Amino acid sequence: MRKELIWAAAASALLAGCQDASRQHLEESVDTALMEPAPTAETAASAPSSADVPIVAPSIAYAYRFGLELPADAVPTVMERHEQACVAAGPAVCQVIGASSSRVGRDSIEARLEMRATPAYVARFRAALDGETKGAGGRVAQQTVESEDLTRQLIDTEARMRAMETLRDRLQQLLATRSGTLEQLLQVERELARVQGELDATRSALAVMRTRVQTSKLDVTYSAAGRLAPDSAVRPVVDALNSASYAFMSSLGVLILLVASVLPVLLVGVPLIWLLWRWRKSVRIRKTAEAARTKKAEGEPSA
Repeated sequence: MRKELIWAAAASALLAGCQDASRQHLEESVDTALMEPAPTAETAASAPSSADVPIVAPSIAYAYRFGLELPADAVPTVMERHEQACVAAGPAVCQVIGASSSRVGRDSIEARLEMRATPAYVARFRAALDGETKGAGGRVAQQTVESEDLTRQLIDTEARMRAMETLRDRLQQLLATRSGTLEQLLQVERELARVQGELDATRSALAVMRTRVQTSKLDVTYSAAGRLAPDSAVRPVVDALNSASYAFMSSLGVLILLVASVLPVLLVGVPLIWLLWRWRKSVRIRKTAEAARTKKAEGEPSA
């Protein structure tokens, strides 16, 4: 049992360096080839040629980005058409990852559609995109293709997964024997749980990378800013009018805020001021009348 535990610990330590297993294997093969004597004519004839060595096909993940400029009324229609076509193709061919749209006013709208599809679907989408966009009165303003080589990562991840599967099987065999102390068995169980967790995480990462290679990401943006083309000759005038209207509406907004702030004061203050003025006026009239009566009373005896 102790020897088996030592073997498991050594295998765990070797597992940390399994990402460079391919490179180390290649270096060892080169060193071995240099140490061997030169092949004779007979052995050279029977030895496999370099053409028999398997060549690993590159695993490349592609991402396509398209920017469409369309009339404002055509943006929702074209986007919905693309989304429905992806859904109709089925999840094995095309999947909608996300969709969003925002509209300001009547002639300004921005929308985005994210999809993941097979290379065949992407090829059909690209072939029909230009004609479809022109038919809707717009144009394809941007096309970008990004690629990432995942060959090395896939090979390293697969090698790491195989090493962990071997270690897991060995640890399960140690537990099946049920020999050794309880502490040793618990140690094996903890190590088995750790290895199984790393194995599941590695499988998930490998599945994600394979999905990125087998399907491509499609990112389509739809934009419209008025019915005039961005390079129109009257575009400066339109921009100036938009700026003037924005300044006017901003000033109007400030005025509305000012009126809304002063209006409660006016509703309460104006009646109070009017009542105070009426009261002071009545007091002044009463004092004038009393003064007139007093003056008249003082003037009667002298007459």
